[in-house]
Amino acid sequence: MRAGGSQGVFIGVKEMSVLIVEDNPTNAMIIRHLAKKVTSEEIKVAGDGNTALMLCHAETFDMLIVDNQLPGMSGVQFIKAVRLMDRYRDVPMVMVTADDEPRLREEAKVAGVTDFLHKPVEAVAFCKLLADHLGAAAVHPELRSA
Repeated sequence: MRAGGSQGVFIGVKEMSVLIVEDNPTNAMIIRHLAKKVTSEEIKVAGDGNTALMLCHAETFDMLIVDNQLPGMSGVQFIKAVRLMDRYRDVPMVMVTADDEPRLREEAKVAGVTDFLHKPVEAVAFCKLLADHLGAAAVHPELRSA
């Protein structure tokens, strides 16, 4: 368990490795910055679904944060593929989208999406999502007050 500074801190929860699948560098940077406040584990970013799938085959992440609109395959297609791997059966997978279309959300849930973040991603929404999936104690105090 680590403490201090702007590095992430988990209180009573194991450190978490995160994969962010986002093709927009600015969005990826924002999500990565927010995730850094809750974990000091390395956070990996993939700009497309194929690269992200290779990463998921090579290692196991504790949470995936996936944009819906990716080059090569959609976020829903990516999540369907990852859910076929046994080790990802219970891993939280969050879809980031600006689309409020109920049909997309239903399709995403069927594919295995655990939760949604609306673009633009806000610190408060991100904090709530982490608290929902990891427990309030997992959220760094600096982010709780964001």
